[in-house]
Amino acid sequence: MAASNTIPSKIVLVTGANQGLGLAVIESAGLRSPNDTYILCSRDIEKGNSAITHVREAGVKANLDLVQLDVTNDDQIAAAVRYVETKYGRLDVLVNNAGFVRLNEHNTELSAIRATFNEYMNVHVTSVAVITHAFTPLLHRSISPRVINVSSGLGSITNVLSPRRMGRIPSYGASKVGMNGLTAHLQVAENDRVADTGPENDSRPRIRFFISNPGVLKTSFSNYVAWGKDPLTGAESIVQLLGDDEGKFDHGMQWEFEDGEMRIVSW
Repeated sequence: MAASNTIPSKIVLVTGANQGLGLAVIESAGLRSPNDTYILCSRDIEKGNSAITHVREAGVKANLDLVQLDVTNDDQIAAAVRYVETKYGRLDVLVNNAGFVRLNEHNTELSAIRATFNEYMNVHVTSVAVITHAFTPLLHRSISPRVINVSSGLGSITNVLSPRRMGRIPSYGASKVGMNGLTAHLQVAENDRVADTGPENDSRPRIRFFISNPGVLKTSFSNYVAWGKDPLTGAESIVQLLGDDEGKFDHGMQWEFEDGEMRIVSW
């Protein structure tokens, strides 16, 4: 992307942002890029307000907004889109961060196993597809739109099959594999749209899709595992992708921030 197309200030929306990684993304990005606007999405408005208070106390002076959003609720998704359109007229970056995991869950009943897999797929794949589709018209009003989907090391089949021991949560891991595949398909569909229509017939910019692997974090998501990263450290790959107006990360899709640098994650 040419420097002249750099966005002077961005409208950034982060799902699942009232705690943990999502909140860390807004705190870190807000401190680094105070001219941007950050829309914090939370299922619970009170928790969202508390999160904004936390970010303010951390020194963030950027414009902060709060939207109630359960990513599995289509009515709330539609309302969030209408709100962003009315107030801002566009969306520059969508961060699909909302997610969950239940550790030490061992179902044996067939119906319980089916329900568990369906719930993971609904949140990590279907809801990401629905939210991305819903916000696509607003993303196409941006100069340099991008979507960042927050995945996991368990979403990399190469990582899972490597000798190193990783988590054993098939339902969660499979949903993150699905999220990674969805992201790839969304990107090639967007690439085909641009190639097939051409700028003379369709001036909408190409949305860039990325996957972030933040690693295991010391948050409620992981029951505050002792060896987990600080959430602000885990947020770094997302913040780097969020700030990339020049396209320096376009040669890869899956990214992590390790040992002080951005690294491509194998599929």
